[in-house]
Amino acid sequence: MANLPGAAQLNLKEAIGQLLVPRISGFLLDHQRLYPQWELDAARLEAAIVTHGVGGVLVYGGSLGDTFLKIQALQQQAALPLLVAADLEAGCGQHIRGATVLPVARALGAAAEADYAYHCGAITAREARSVGINWVLAPCLDVMSNPRNPVIGLRSFGEDPREVARLGVAFAAGLRDGGVLSAIKHFPGHGDVEVDSHLALPVLGRGRDRLEAEDWLPFRAVLAAGADSLMSAHLRVPALDPEWPATLSRRILTEIVREGWGYTGIIVTDALNMGAIAGWPAPAVRALQAGADVIMMPESVPDTVDLIVSAVRRGLLSEERLYASVERVLAAKARLAPPSASPLAIEQRSGQALERMIAKAAVTVERDRAGLLPVPCLKPTLNILVVDRCLDGAVAADSPILERRELGPHYETHWLEAASGEEYLAFLGERAAAHRRTLVQVLTPVRAYRGTAGVHPAAEHFLQSLAGERTILVSYTNPYLGRQFEQLSTVLNAFNNGPASHAAVLERLES
Repeated sequence: MANLPGAAQLNLKEAIGQLLVPRISGFLLDHQRLYPQWELDAARLEAAIVTHGVGGVLVYGGSLGDTFLKIQALQQQAALPLLVAADLEAGCGQHIRGATVLPVARALGAAAEADYAYHCGAITAREARSVGINWVLAPCLDVMSNPRNPVIGLRSFGEDPREVARLGVAFAAGLRDGGVLSAIKHFPGHGDVEVDSHLALPVLGRGRDRLEAEDWLPFRAVLAAGADSLMSAHLRVPALDPEWPATLSRRILTEIVREGWGYTGIIVTDALNMGAIAGWPAPAVRALQAGADVIMMPESVPDTVDLIVSAVRRGLLSEERLYASVERVLAAKARLAPPSASPLAIEQRSGQALERMIAKAAVTVERDRAGLLPVPCLKPTLNILVVDRCLDGAVAADSPILERRELGPHYETHWLEAASGEEYLAFLGERAAAHRRTLVQVLTPVRAYRGTAGVHPAAEHFLQSLAGERTILVSYTNPYLGRQFEQLSTVLNAFNNGPASHAAVLERLES
């Protein structure tokens, strides 16, 4: 990366701009934005880059070509190189169309191979760099310790802090060797909550001793191995700070992370538009006071600049504190690898082969009390696909679980949606009674804004009504359903939802 000015060479507003990272679409045209309420339009984006000198952007959506061209144009507009961030926990294809989608962290945890985690990080980095992304907001180091957690789910490597640490170190090393910055998240740990922080403020009720022994073990390990940044969580931890959420807490960000651990890298907030934090007054100012360096997704770039300028001039935020953050941002930019080849050079075969290997290794039989496995070929089987909505993208059009040539003519397939009524549920019950075995494949996601980790009420009612000794439950998205539906004799977990996992499950069912 070219020589950059020192922080002291920037005036106050220029310095503040370097700490702000608004969200943008990777698509070129405004009407293509998937979430226009959160993604800057062309006019506001130009003002953010040229007038306010933001330090980076957070990219969601876009094709390979569009994203590459847009980031190139933004870098040319910017006075200083931009940090271009993206949430790529499951490969560059998670948000960039045409790139490789890789298995989620929990599948890596089930496969238990550090090499797989490393190569997922490396492939993600290689493809990200090809479109201009240089800061991957991963890995997720939350230890998944609460089955009712509505937002982390398969984003976590698992329940064992040491395994989360081992795989997190490997994934972050792959990102580093691939030439991008990493961001470990969500400190001080988001694994043991029952509220989605996108909607409201969760409370983490653990004591400090348990946090240090379990939740913080992966963070300490990956920081020691060389992570580039740490993302704060929007949750309250009364044992650490009874007043402020972690993102706004000086006790947590400064006294624990900076002073206690001696961490000198970037601390970045989670998105400030999230429901857990959006209602707090001047959260960007408070986050900087607490010790954060980078403000992710401020509600308004110009308003945030004005609020921070006012805080400095009123003595609420020292220039020394602010410019220390700018130095960290500029130091990270100085470490950036030069952009790689264009996205036309992406070669997906290695990533797709890796996806298939991980998907196959991750499929796990939790129990088979009635000996229903393997499913005999050519024996009639009722196949129920549980989704929130048939059109919500839970099942790709080319998925093996929809292809008759993959399933064979002996599978009778029906959908079970959240909106399914009593008459349809009765019909499914009749079909289940008419078959000697019923296969229920659950694809309902655990994701932001859904608000629950469980299946919808229609699916819950149907699953509870089934004869356990004739039912095979396959969960792609929630590995805790077997505990909820104890009467079901046979349970498999895939720990990942995608065509490769669907194919791996079908292979396991019939072999």
